[in-house]
Amino acid sequence: MIRPFSPPPSTSLFPVFLLLLPFLPPSLVSSSLSHAPLSWTSPHDPCYYVDGRPRHCLSEFINAAYGVSANASHSLHGPDRDSGITTLTDLHNPHNLTCWTPHGGHDTGHWVLSLALGRRFEITYISLQFCQRGEPSDPISISILKSMDYGRTWRPMQHYSSDCLGDFGLPSQTVAQTRHQETEPLCSDPRPLQKQRGGMVLAFSALDGRPSSPDFDHSHTLQDWVTATDIRVVFHRMSKEVKVDGHNVTTPLALSDVQVGGRCKCNGHASTCRRDDTGRAVCVCEHHTAGQDCDVCEDFYCDRPWHRATPTHPNPCVACECNGHSNKCRFSMEVFQQSGRRSGGVCLKCRHHTAGRHCQYCQNGYTRDQSKLLNHRKACQPCQCHPLGAVGRWCNQTSGQCLCREGVTGLRCNRCAPGYQQGKSPLRPCIRKSTTEKTEECVSYCQPSQAKVRMNLETYCLKDFGWCQVCLSITLAEGAGESDGALGSLVAVSPSPSNPSSARGPASRVRRGPQSLWVPDRDLGCGCPALHVGRTFLLIGAEEGERGWGPEESRLVADRSTLALQWREHWSPKLRGFRGQDKRGRCPPKHQRKPQKHLSQF
Repeated sequence: MIRPFSPPPSTSLFPVFLLLLPFLPPSLVSSSLSHAPLSWTSPHDPCYYVDGRPRHCLSEFINAAYGVSANASHSLHGPDRDSGITTLTDLHNPHNLTCWTPHGGHDTGHWVLSLALGRRFEITYISLQFCQRGEPSDPISISILKSMDYGRTWRPMQHYSSDCLGDFGLPSQTVAQTRHQETEPLCSDPRPLQKQRGGMVLAFSALDGRPSSPDFDHSHTLQDWVTATDIRVVFHRMSKEVKVDGHNVTTPLALSDVQVGGRCKCNGHASTCRRDDTGRAVCVCEHHTAGQDCDVCEDFYCDRPWHRATPTHPNPCVACECNGHSNKCRFSMEVFQQSGRRSGGVCLKCRHHTAGRHCQYCQNGYTRDQSKLLNHRKACQPCQCHPLGAVGRWCNQTSGQCLCREGVTGLRCNRCAPGYQQGKSPLRPCIRKSTTEKTEECVSYCQPSQAKVRMNLETYCLKDFGWCQVCLSITLAEGAGESDGALGSLVAVSPSPSNPSSARGPASRVRRGPQSLWVPDRDLGCGCPALHVGRTFLLIGAEEGERGWGPEESRLVADRSTLALQWREHWSPKLRGFRGQDKRGRCPPKHQRKPQKHLSQF
């Protein structure tokens, strides 16, 4: 019910707020006075310093109840008896003065007035402007409740009564005695009510009498204490008479204005709270925060956990370090703890063939291109491993070194290692060399090979000779310790059983069957004579028996003076003829032979 109300002057937001200044903590007073105009006049964003560093900021201090429709019921759980009340929250000035009274006139017991604010606010004060001009003469009882979950649950913030112990079981006090009690409702006698330009005002300060209020920005309990989405005022008992000019005047409950002073709950990360298309107030979040209350971090800005901003620590959300290869990440508390609480972001879906928590590694099969920066989209290049020389397609992600097969070397496994030569099998592209490559010293040491030799009786008589099949296996033995003529390498030799060896004189050690061919270390290392595994050679050389080995220790020796010719089958008849002439005494004894000057062609 709306009744005309005359003369009391305006009781707007600013005068009521001035009444509460003595009860507010210094941080809230300075912020509310400075940041409200600053959000309109500051040349830069209040959430940042001039140099761009983030700073703690507060949204505008407003009357959260302005324009909000109020509902009235006769009990806490009863149906609304009067809904859509706008006269209590409209513009309150001397030219628009109205009063609201409950239906039923003088029946004023247990009336409940509810305001749905539409979002979370951090409440600083709640004020009730009564139409009555005089002080109540009868006892009164009022409770102020709040909801943090849009009206699902309610919690008392303050009780007013002339008999606190009898009505609420609480002692009458205006200051919480302990920190535990500061988030519990207090009870006190509201009289005498404050007089504001002719009307009576009941003003409740949410932080008045709370021990932790000077440290509000660091007190999570007080921050929750002042947070509300809905406000209820319960009139348990109201005085029916007021004293006006010394006389008792009967008057019903009548309210002229309800104000809820506070700020949008933006947790220090926004300086502006605007209404969206639906009419709901929304924080304009800064510091890379998001959400209705700036209470979460934006996507990709979750390298550290979200925290409320304080005057000393703005706590902005920090971007994940993905080196430009991903725009998605998640926060891991385990990683954050392991890093010493410095970084907990884990990059997701790394692109450009990268991997790792920060996309700082290359994927398998890719290696780092050191000529490009880590954030370059081509920082990882495919491994250039040779398909035959490398084992698989993987390489070292830092150096690019491929895993090579035996005998293969190179960054890409594309060449044979020293001592190896190219083979024919794809499983063993490089095989160990059978002979040592000749050096310049070996070239001068070994006698030049002769491709064609003329064998006549004179040549045959000058040399002891035999022809043999070299076995597939070669056994190396340690040398005798002397460099000149010392025999250090043992080569197993198998003469061909179908072609007889020559042997002249009782001292000759050349005989049919397998036997040992001795090659000095130096001669073997230089590859002279040049013998090859699996081939048949005609060896023309002197039988060694003058080295002090004893009569039974003459050896068959092949050195640089030995002539090794690859065997040809048409040589057999001629060699058998020379052998027959030797048996018939055509060859002179050894001590009468002349030194050989040269070998002529067959």
